[in-house]
Amino acid sequence: MTHTHGHGAGMGDALRLVFWELTAACNLKCRHCRAEAQEEAVAGEMTTEEILRVAGEIRTVGDPIIVLSGGEPLIRPDFFAIAGKCSELFSRVALATNGTMVDDELARRIAAVGIQRVSVSLDGAYAATHDAFRGLQGSFAQALAGCAALRRAGLPLQINVTVTKHNDTELPALLELTKEIGADALHVFMLVPVGCGLEMLEDGRLSPERSEEVLTWLFEQSMALQGEMHIKATCAPMYFRIMRQVSHERGIPLPTGAGMHAVTRGCLAGSAVCFISRLGEVQPCGYLPTIAGNVREQPFAEIWNESPLFATLRDPNLLTGKCGACGYRKVCLGCRARAYAVHGSYLAEEPDCSYQPPAYAAREACDVA
Repeated sequence: MTHTHGHGAGMGDALRLVFWELTAACNLKCRHCRAEAQEEAVAGEMTTEEILRVAGEIRTVGDPIIVLSGGEPLIRPDFFAIAGKCSELFSRVALATNGTMVDDELARRIAAVGIQRVSVSLDGAYAATHDAFRGLQGSFAQALAGCAALRRAGLPLQINVTVTKHNDTELPALLELTKEIGADALHVFMLVPVGCGLEMLEDGRLSPERSEEVLTWLFEQSMALQGEMHIKATCAPMYFRIMRQVSHERGIPLPTGAGMHAVTRGCLAGSAVCFISRLGEVQPCGYLPTIAGNVREQPFAEIWNESPLFATLRDPNLLTGKCGACGYRKVCLGCRARAYAVHGSYLAEEPDCSYQPPAYAAREACDVA
């Protein structure tokens, strides 16, 4: 379903996921942080009352998965009030934490308030890699202790990893570690160069060819572990092309079942996903710093349904460069945030994709000739 400006959200644009940045405050200093986290809360962050009001507004639009994140959301003294209200309103509420603050008592409180899944980030399979990334010696051991406490509290656990040149060779070992600690899911994020991650643009970002190798390996693992663990690529819409190509080449059906709803589409920024900043700004995703509106100034439903920015992102026919010529564009769409970071336009081609659409390659050859 496509949209033009002013037509608002349609049936194909059901809100599935809201990432909610509760605070910039954090106890770590990660090299690739989107939020450029601070040691303490920044002036102007949304109040408890504002957050609870907006939660109610989101519920009028749909029943998306709500991911409470930061910074480190557990630093907020009102975290459990917010989480409790969200658990009343929404069917699925998740927490994204670095895990270092979680002990048995806190894990029990997280479970009791209705959080249904917790994600903890591990940026390597070994302490040296993770601690260097996170800017704190001992943070790997603390994160693993937090994971163990969450599992003891009976909480489903998801491990997140941002892949860079510094840790891509550790992915097989990290997958084994994820199994060992009893996690239910491994979500692999391809680096989007925003926030602190901009500093890693040259020395950390994988080449398009290496990205292709990593994502192909990931799909193979997801097939091998189907039913045992949910493996997903995030901020890697070309994964949805790779899935189809590998499935076709090997004559195997695409995986189905729980957690595989996203087989349909790659980048969902602005069409099924949005991000709310600590200041109330509504963005297509946390990595795309373009603003559709502010919940302090207008109702969430109005922003979601009527934002011209979201209407543009909902139309794959507006993509330019090789993404615009690609036969996979409607299932992939390319990462709009990486396009914006590298090319200055969120409609430009995905810079980390190695695929050359046949029609585009032929046209390029004619242009050269």
